[in-house]
Amino acid sequence: MRHYYLVLLTFLFGATANAQRKCGTAEALQQRVKEYPSIQKLIQRNENKMLLGQQQRQQARVEAIPQTVSIPVVVHVVLDNPALVTDAQIASQIAVLNRDYNATNPDVSQVPAVWQPLIGNSRINFCLAQRTPGDEPTNGIVRVKTAAGQSFSINNAAADAKYATTGGSDAWDHTKYLNIWVTRLSGNYLGVAAPPGTGYPDEQEGVVVQYTAFGTTGSVGNVYNLGRTATHEIGHYFGLKHIWGDDNGTCNIDDGIADTPLQGDNTYGCPTFPKTDNCTTTAPGIMFMNYMDYTDDACMHLFTAGQVDRMRYVLENITASLMTSNGCEAPDVVNNDAALVSISAPNGKICDPRITPVVTLRNRGANSLTSVTIWYQSNNSALTSYQWTGNLGSLQQTTVTLPASTVPIGNYNLKAYTQSPNGQPDGNVSNDTANILFRYDAEATLPFEQGFENDSFPPPGWDLYNPDRSFTWERARNVGHNSNASALMRNLGYNTNDQTDDLITPVIDPQQADSVFLFFDVAAAVYTDPKSTGNAWDTLQVLVTNDCRQTGQILYSKWGPNLITHPTAIQTEYVPTANEWRRDSVDLTAVSHKGKFQVAFRNISNSENNIYIDNIKIVTKPVNPLLREKGVLVNPNPTDGIVWVTFFEIPEDLVQVSIYNAQGQFIMSRPARDIGAGNRMTFNLVNEPNGVYFVKLIYRNRANTIKLMKVR
Repeated sequence: MRHYYLVLLTFLFGATANAQRKCGTAEALQQRVKEYPSIQKLIQRNENKMLLGQQQRQQARVEAIPQTVSIPVVVHVVLDNPALVTDAQIASQIAVLNRDYNATNPDVSQVPAVWQPLIGNSRINFCLAQRTPGDEPTNGIVRVKTAAGQSFSINNAAADAKYATTGGSDAWDHTKYLNIWVTRLSGNYLGVAAPPGTGYPDEQEGVVVQYTAFGTTGSVGNVYNLGRTATHEIGHYFGLKHIWGDDNGTCNIDDGIADTPLQGDNTYGCPTFPKTDNCTTTAPGIMFMNYMDYTDDACMHLFTAGQVDRMRYVLENITASLMTSNGCEAPDVVNNDAALVSISAPNGKICDPRITPVVTLRNRGANSLTSVTIWYQSNNSALTSYQWTGNLGSLQQTTVTLPASTVPIGNYNLKAYTQSPNGQPDGNVSNDTANILFRYDAEATLPFEQGFENDSFPPPGWDLYNPDRSFTWERARNVGHNSNASALMRNLGYNTNDQTDDLITPVIDPQQADSVFLFFDVAAAVYTDPKSTGNAWDTLQVLVTNDCRQTGQILYSKWGPNLITHPTAIQTEYVPTANEWRRDSVDLTAVSHKGKFQVAFRNISNSENNIYIDNIKIVTKPVNPLLREKGVLVNPNPTDGIVWVTFFEIPEDLVQVSIYNAQGQFIMSRPARDIGAGNRMTFNLVNEPNGVYFVKLIYRNRANTIKLMKVR
């Protein structure tokens, strides 16, 4: 596992105290830049755009009052007891946001007179979403139950809370909704934001708020009980920095806003006005009652006009689609509306020409759905129909398996659609149709070879499994073992641990081959000292599947010192020399006897260094005809010491194999579980005298004895 060194980004990181308000936005962004240094340039470009844009906004403010807009909000309550955050608590938070962002909060009167002229009104309203991304009615609240006591780290802006696969709740379309996750944050943090334009994936954009600091009622605590944490974090979302500029009190960097006084560090509690510090030493001092400071909720009162200029620039230029979203408008619900949400099969590469489409049917009408016709078509083939009947309530869905059909080799776009729900015209035809791409490739026969010499990757008939859509297998030009190319996993740059990526062969028909073996060249290195103990290494595995990746058997697994061909740690991009390749082999005989199969080369990344594979060969080896006939052979016979007991197929009822001398005296024995590669068991009679021996195969309900001679 790679160990990163701290890269100090003073304009992003500010000191915090455990017992007081802690916002994780700057810290999470610093961690992300540390993992992906190129993001720093993106952040700086974004900052430069906002500085220029807010100047333009300031001039526009002089000339015209900005448009009042409403932004749809979806609140994801992600807790072990989601009922802890009530609908009333969520509604109270929306009310706070609408007051704070429009300067109608009652405590705005507590802003000192000297700064009253600077109070800004963003004219941004917030509403709980009234329609889902699929245009169905909603109350804008999603509740997800987590494991008991689960909390989420601020790493990557609490990304784990944002994916159903990691115990969280998937974001709604970031172009139409402001996503707010309300959960339990670890480390005493009250909130963290993932602002647009700072390199976060689209589905992570939004804000996360500690559930005890959300809203003004219900489960809120005693100090952060006026909803100002969400006000603060949404300020980050719209481009605002902390008012002190996150420069650790040096006065070198401010927040980029002209009408906020220069401030050295964050402010806790509820100070008395005026308050000065090392950066602003005279009255009126620092603006500690600004929403972007760290004071208690009761002492936060305003955004300035300059802060509003920046937020409006971000809204109108970076997140402009929020302004035209229809998420605040309840959808019309017609009486009869049958929708196809998705097609789950066939999908991607299929291994059998017979397809059985599986679709998700949803009733988006007000009436119960009792019947509907579902049609499907692959490319321009004939239409296939299915008459579904049942009783599906409004806004409920079910999985439907459609009639099977057969496709030839090729690439396909399968289209399915509904017609005549309840025997009536569909009230909304826009959601009737779903599409999916799939392909059926030609099967391969043995011998099979691949050296990645052609430009196409993955090669024709091969497939990639890349669940995180990040780094995966790729073609390495001009790097190979006595060749011009190879397959490469760039683990050096793959900064996510335990991610799995497979490079998968075509379906191979062994055609009843006696024995099948895989050979391939491998080259690998590590970032960490190979002598380290307890380290999480990159792993290369070979799996074989007989059912198109539904299940798989691991036949090869190497990592760390057992995998590498470069003997020492290397912190730069590893490119193997000509003598840093190793030829490995895997016996595929057992799985090939089950029928057609695929081989998957699996990389499990732990941020070490690159792994290369090349010159893949899958070949057959004939079985001794006598072994095929008799089922078991003892050879060589006679022997001068080493004896192999080889089975054509491993007998399920074998208990053990024992050897006795001519006098019936026991010599040695091995249990059936000791049968190894090639269905073979090995015995050593080197130290035994010459003569006649008997190999006894003991089964559960029978025995078989084979005579053996030992000579020198």
